[in-house]
Amino acid sequence: MKKSAVLGASGAAFAVILLIKKAQPSESPQEREARRAEKRREMFEKMRAGMESMPEDFPPVVMFNNVAAIRENTDRILELLETDRRDAEEPDAPTSE
Repeated sequence: MKKSAVLGASGAAFAVILLIKKAQPSESPQEREARRAEKRREMFEKMRAGMESMPEDFPPVVMFNNVAAIRENTDRILELLETDRRDAEEPDAPTSE
């Protein structure tokens, strides 16, 4: 009986500690998203390094190259859209007539 009480109490204490840690966010959502994006970039670079050792006509390499090209195009499109949006938000300079 004592053993189960000790295990139950330690389990409850562990659960309380986890809840307290979850309730106190250590970083903002933007920082968390930036950290996740960095992890995704690191993983993508590791995959790229692995793919370079494989033959060019190996199907996973072809698929990876296509994904990489799509990713580059998407980044370029997002940059263009951001530039257009910033240009549209800037007020036109008053003309002196």
